Formats: sequence, structure tokens, C-alpha cells
Amino acid sequence: MSRPDYTLHRPFFLTGIAVTLTAGATWGAILLLRIAQSHSFTEPSIFAVNAHGQAQIYGWVGLFVLGFAYQMFPRFQGIPLPWPRLAFLSLGLMTGGIVARSFGEAPRIAPLALAGVAAQLAAVLPFAAVMVRTLRAPGRTRGAHEPYILAAVAWFVISTAFDLFHLARLLAAPDAKAVFAQVATFQLPLRDFQIHGLAMMMIFGVSLWYLPKLVGSAPPSERRARALWLPLQLALTAEAGLFITFMRTRQMPWVFAMWGADVLFAACAAALVLGLHLFRPVRFPDRSLKFLRGAQVWLLLSLAMRVAAPFWAALLGKGFSHAWYGATRHAVTVGFISLTIVGMASRLMPMLAGLDPRKLTALRAPFLLLNLGCAMRVLFQVATDLTPRAFPLAGISGVLEVTGLTIWGFHLAAVMLGRVRQPVAAPEELVTV
Repeated sequence: MSRPDYTLHRPFFLTGIAVTLTAGATWGAILLLRIAQSHSFTEPSIFAVNAHGQAQIYGWVGLFVLGFAYQMFPRFQGIPLPWPRLAFLSLGLMTGGIVARSFGEAPRIAPLALAGVAAQLAAVLPFAAVMVRTLRAPGRTRGAHEPYILAAVAWFVISTAFDLFHLARLLAAPDAKAVFAQVATFQLPLRDFQIHGLAMMMIFGVSLWYLPKLVGSAPPSERRARALWLPLQLALTAEAGLFITFMRTRQMPWVFAMWGADVLFAACAAALVLGLHLFRPVRFPDRSLKFLRGAQVWLLLSLAMRVAAPFWAALLGKGFSHAWYGATRHAVTVGFISLTIVGMASRLMPMLAGLDPRKLTALRAPFLLLNLGCAMRVLFQVATDLTPRAFPLAGISGVLEVTGLTIWGFHLAAVMLGRVRQPVAAPEELVTV
């Protein structure tokens, strides 16, 4: 039997780091500085904002999901990777799609942007086929993690197809009023599919499957996880569907129903994450633990903010607060998703390189910068509803976050490229923890 390949993830992760330090987080920080200077969240065009957003979703989150899943899921199942050539096909298509959309997301070169999202969809489809084949391998035990990961894969396909629909209509909009109507109706559901569907379900599934082995935490309740799966999917579907229905009918009963879906989703997600027991003592504490625990705190905060959004708007005497929803999104994307990516990669990537993560740098600077930046963004973006003086403070937050990601990204790249020399064991001994 041939030795397992422990390098498959590298091109995905290295490309993901490059994307977030250019068109993703860095471009987002520049846009935030422009917002801070103008005191208006609408100063950058929606196309510039969406170019940043797609780079973060597909380049940062998507490429890390692809690389991690292709590398680790077959190992967890004890099988070879099915159809390995599809992994490199999806990498090429996804990278090409990200580049095309980063440069082409504007009405004047609409074909380039549409070709980009079509390439992204073409990258996701073979990934979905490989994951279904991997997770449904015959003779394997079916755990509570499986439906969450399969749901994440399904939401990846659905959200990318929905993204193609949304972008096509956005680029074809005849005037600014039509652009606003398209964004107001469909952008929030798209982000729900991408963030609550793809990213959150994947993190939940991996956490149920591997987190107890990774950090030595108490095993989660399989029964609870199974019971929460369907309500989470129904609530997510309802969040998006009811929002679109309200925007088209403008009838208030749909708002109350949508808020009920938000409450259900928040309650189920909170119950699931608290059931991971990550705040209890663990057997294998290391530098990744602070990131993973911090991520769960940010998730709980974002869920609470989502539920509280109507009350904040009512307190201000208006129907919707752009600042509040933006802060809520940032708490879940940077606070929960990015900290989880950083934490998991900081633990696993050294192990796959034959290094002991406990003997490497503690990554305190990236941890402090990411959390401080996220806290400033959430706090001061909300405060812009009360005073324009909060805009400059919110603007600084992006610089702190990008600095933290840069320090971490260069460290992780050095680990993956073999620039860190501290061999302790073969990778197959370490990845089983």
C-alpha cells in the first residue's frame, strides 16, 4: 500500500492565503477605510463590495474547505481519495473563477464576471461528487457529523448556483434603482446560504467528527446533534425564503415569521456549539485552542445580534439598520469562521508537516489582532448608527485584522513549504492525535 499523500492541501491553502491577503481581506480593509473617510457604507459601489465578498467566500473559506476536505476526509474514513484528478480540476476552476470575478465584477465587463462564477460552480460540482463518494463509502460507520457535512456540500452547490442567478440579474440591471432592488431582495439570502449553510454546517460537521480527537475535549452528544440537524436546515431555508417573500410583498406578517426562523436557527446553533464542550478542560491544549474557543464566543454573539436586530432598529425608529446587520455578519465571518480556520490550520498543518504544534510559536499576535480588529469593527460599526465619529474607529479595524492574518499566513506558509525545521514524528503518527 502506497504512503498517503500529506501535501494535497498545500496548493489550496497557499492560494487561499494569497487571495485573502489581496482581493479578500486586504481589499475589504481598503474599502472600509473609504467608508470611514466618507462616513457612508454606500460610498464603494456594490460591485466593488461584492468583488471583495466573493474573494472571501470562495478564496478564503472555499479553498480552505476544499483543501481540508480533500486532504482529511478520506483519511478520517480510512480510504484513498476518490477521483484525485478532480481535486486539481476544482482548484484550477475555483482559482480562475476568483481571479475573473475580482477583475470583472462590473457591468462593463459582465461576461468576465459571469464566466468567473460559472467556473466556481464548475469547481464545486466535482467537489460535491467526491465528498458524497467519500462520506458514503460502503462499510463505514455513519456518525452525526455526516448529515452536517453533506448539508454543507449541498449548500455550497445551492449558494454558488444562486450566486450565478443573482450576479446575472445584477449585471443586467438597467439602472441604479434596479440594482438596489436586486441587492435588497437577494443579497442577504445569498449570504445566509454561504455563511450559515456552507461555512457553518461544514464547521459543525468537522467539529462533531474530529474536534474531540484534536483537542481532547469531551465527546458531544450524537443524539443532540442528530436532533438539531433538521431544525437548522429548515430555519436556514425559512430565513432566506421568508425574507424574499417579505421584500416582494412588503407585508409585515412575513417579518415576524422571518424573525421566528432567526430565533430557531440561533437556538439550535447555540445548543450545538455549546454541546461541543470546548470550554471544559481538554487533554491536548495548544496554541489552536484559544482561536477555537474565541470563535465560539463570536458565534454566540453573532446569533444573539441576529435575533436582536429588530429591537435595535425599533429603538432607532427605523425599519432596518445596515450598520447592525453588517456588524452581525462581521462577527460570524471574521469572529467565528476565520478564527476557526486559523485555529484548525494552526493545529493540523504542522502535524501534516511532521512538526509538533506545541513547540511552535504561540501565535499570540495574530490572535490579539484578529480579536481586537473584530471587536472594534462590531462595536464601532453599530455605533455609526448613533454618531459619525465612530466611522474612523471602525475603519482602523480592517488594518488590524489584515495585519493579524498576514503574520499568521506567512507563518503557515513557512510551515507548509518546509521552512520550519523541527521534525518530531511521521505525519501519520501525528494526525491521529
